[in-house]
Amino acid sequence: MSNKYSLKNRMIRWVRLGISYIVLTITAIIAVFPIYYIIITSINPIPTLASITLRSLLPEHPSLEAYYYILFKEPFLLWLRNSLILATGTIAITVIVTFITGGAALSRFNVPGKTTLMVAIYVMTFFPFAATALPLYLMFASLGMLKGWTVYIALILAYSGGTSIFSSYLVKVFLDRVPKDYEEAALIDGLTRLGGAFFRILLPMAKPIIAFVALLAFMGAYTDYALAYAFIAKGNMRTLTLGMYYLAFVNRATLYNVLAAFSVLMGIPIFAIFIAFQKYLVQVYAMGGVKA
Repeated sequence: MSNKYSLKNRMIRWVRLGISYIVLTITAIIAVFPIYYIIITSINPIPTLASITLRSLLPEHPSLEAYYYILFKEPFLLWLRNSLILATGTIAITVIVTFITGGAALSRFNVPGKTTLMVAIYVMTFFPFAATALPLYLMFASLGMLKGWTVYIALILAYSGGTSIFSSYLVKVFLDRVPKDYEEAALIDGLTRLGGAFFRILLPMAKPIIAFVALLAFMGAYTDYALAYAFIAKGNMRTLTLGMYYLAFVNRATLYNVLAAFSVLMGIPIFAIFIAFQKYLVQVYAMGGVKA
């Protein structure tokens, strides 16, 4: 009798395991196929979309003409530099602001109106960032910051402000899970609260959430189109998203292979950032800091 039930339980486990593998395989295919489709479209010598057939999914005559055109015939590296300038400035300001407000102020100090401020920050995260393009444009235009290289300062401030709202809430929630005993022990040992306890004790422990905030800031500035299109007027100041739009639509015809190749090249820095921050991102998700 026991052998019969043991065999039955093994059969049930095998069925469950088989179903799990099937579901995971289908999910993996759905997740990977769009990336593969973009890649095969980018190596298509004809500027059209690849049809969804087994024959077209394995191109017979692949070509790197679209990549050569983007890298050597157009100022791709200039657009990349412009995007990285905006992304780097946004990361620096966002990390500093969110750690001071979310870590030092909201998490560790009894700030007057703290609950009201947290509710206001949480509500502001529901507003779409693209909806702020017009008021931000009018504000920076009235300040005369949309001429020359000052437009980059305006964009960095706009990106940082939008990212800092949500990031401050994330940092506050994450640091609430860090015991205050570490800082109190540092104060007993003679360290100051700001220069010692916060930056020598709390800051290293907050590396996972800071890495996540830096990733959010990078993605926001690097992939933005709405604000960049509204603010930037000169061609030599275009970012990658503006350059993609400029190259993909020529003579009112969509060059799909160029669009796909540009997407692949633009995604390389994003992939590198994800790989570099992978360890910290796993820690953030494991601690549930983002979930809250």
